[in-house]
Amino acid sequence: MNHKSILLALTFATMLLGGCATKMQAVVPLDSNMLKNKDVKVGVIMSDVAVPETYITGADCLLCYAAASAANSSLDSHLKTIPVDDIKNLKSEITQLMLEKGISAVALEGEIKVGELKKTKSQELNTAPRDYSIYKTKDINYLLVIEVYQVGAYRTYSSYIPTMDPVASFSGVAYIVDLSNNKYILYKPFSNRKASDLEWDEPPTFPGLTNSLYEVIATGKDAIKANLTL
Repeated sequence: MNHKSILLALTFATMLLGGCATKMQAVVPLDSNMLKNKDVKVGVIMSDVAVPETYITGADCLLCYAAASAANSSLDSHLKTIPVDDIKNLKSEITQLMLEKGISAVALEGEIKVGELKKTKSQELNTAPRDYSIYKTKDINYLLVIEVYQVGAYRTYSSYIPTMDPVASFSGVAYIVDLSNNKYILYKPFSNRKASDLEWDEPPTFPGLTNSLYEVIATGKDAIKANLTL
């Protein structure tokens, strides 16, 4: 069995054993009028925003991935120097937008670790797979969560061979959970990618790709706010 077959078999086995082979959550549009109800009190929280890096897919053997990582090491080192404070500011910015719209909202301290929350057993449509009820208080009955999955550069490979130039990437998901029943009243993934307008391979500062990353972060933030229809 070749490396690819082994990896595919292990991935499939892991999905079965880990219970990951579940249906993907569909988009849930927000009825913005719902948040204007005087009884709605929203807590706003974000996941950790990791240091930017290069995300490589398609290099599906250990040696392939090692070679791809080495080929992109200069870019990866540069990406790690780019600050992500502008993304982290989303929590306070969205909270302020809600307050300006007359919605009761508060930015919660710290970061949410979704993977550490207790799993739910409900199979009802649009029910979150994790239990967010620990965030329910007399002042919070809805939770707005922003999870950032990827920030940095994305590049695809076929074994050892790159199939595209790296592109700036900013992706994740924003959702609001009703803490009384753990159901989504909003669920909207976001994915923003942009190629460099210049020659991308210009170490050590990679100005073209760096500018593209700042652009996708800005447009991604705008998209998240727009999806909240505030």
